[in-house]
Amino acid sequence: MIDEKLAAALRTAMGPRLQPNRIREIYSQFEGTGKRLVAFEKGKVLARREDEIERILVLVKGTCRVLNHGSDGRVVMAGEVEAPQIFGLYEILNGMDHHTADVETETECICFSVAPRLYREQYETSMEVLKFSSHFLATFIDRLLARSDRMTLNTDRQNLLLYCLDACKYERFPTVIVVRKETMAAELNMNLRTLYRKISQLRDEGLIGNHKGKIRIDREQYDTMKRETYENI
Repeated sequence: MIDEKLAAALRTAMGPRLQPNRIREIYSQFEGTGKRLVAFEKGKVLARREDEIERILVLVKGTCRVLNHGSDGRVVMAGEVEAPQIFGLYEILNGMDHHTADVETETECICFSVAPRLYREQYETSMEVLKFSSHFLATFIDRLLARSDRMTLNTDRQNLLLYCLDACKYERFPTVIVVRKETMAAELNMNLRTLYRKISQLRDEGLIGNHKGKIRIDREQYDTMKRETYENI
């Protein structure tokens, strides 16, 4: 039997962003057996590598940190991700019963929790669940490939410019990048000293501004960075 509520929850998550004060009102309509809305405070662990997948979490509000484990045992920041995300989907669709990375909340977050068995059943029977899951996975893989290409082919300056442009993707100016420098350096595969030097260079050139120690970008700076970036890539 097709679970229309799960399909509606995914449709809402992947659609236009809701006003924060409407999230509970909207998603409460989709709750039921194996499905519920869950709120998490900042700094909470949503998943640990090698832990059994007890729930699929659809991130509908907030930002999370994803940490990978290297072969040498080191924990490496893979990046920060914003809603919408689906944690645990990649693993269960690849036949795994455990998480492959750590996920922690960077801000207060709200997730729509779905029982793995229910999600897997609906993935196989509901065209809507299949469609939204496939869209998310395609975006997920594209992001991984794009990051790999950038790290391999571009200079540190180009990678930083692309990072700044990506932060402005919604074109709401001025944009302030609230990510910590340590996180940014890990995402860019750049040591912290190099990152600070590159940020200082961009600031001296007027390509970025400063707001309480964070990178601030206005519309004119965005347009200038865009011209330089896509003329040289």
